[in-house]
This record gives sequence, C-alpha cells and structure tokens, in this order.
Amino acid sequence: MRLSYRPAAIKDIESTANYIEYQLKNPSAAEKFKSAIVKKTALLKDNPEIGMKLSDKFDIDSDYRFIIINKQIVFYEIHSQYIEIIRVLDGRTDYLTHLF
Repeated sequence: MRLSYRPAAIKDIESTANYIEYQLKNPSAAEKFKSAIVKKTALLKDNPEIGMKLSDKFDIDSDYRFIIINKQIVFYEIHSQYIEIIRVLDGRTDYLTHLF
C-alpha cells in the first residue's frame, strides 16, 4: 500500500516543525520531529490496522484510525489501494474539533 497525505496533514507537520524550529529555537528537534512522523507513518504501509479505531475510543461514526507518535496523534483512513493521512494533531489539544 502507499501513503497519501492530505494538505491539512502536511500543513500540520510543517506548522509544528516551524514552531519547534523558530519559536523554541531548536532546528535539530524540528528535523527529528519531521523524521519521526515520516518513519512511523511509513509503518502503516505494511501494517495499516496497527492504529486504534477512533470509533472505539469515542462515540463517533467514523472510519478514521489513529496512531500516537510522541505527543502527536496521526489520524488516517484505510482505502482499498492506499492509506490517507488525514491530520497530525497535538494530543494535548481538543483534536476532535479539528477533525470534523
């Protein structure tokens, strides 16, 4: 299977990396952050069901699944030919409001 990132997910990754690099003044941590997201989401290609179903955690009618990478929650959906990364959101926020 291949991975596809929605524009919102790419923006989430870029804005978090920019915050780390410019606000926290830590460019190496920003690179590590991006690398961790890319490496760990790549695991979904061979193991698409490793993430928990969002509907199992919340009373929501959704096919979204999620994995946690450090403090980020990666939301994704499994399609027949690919896995779509929906959003990459900070787990310490009210992330559900950003999903729907």
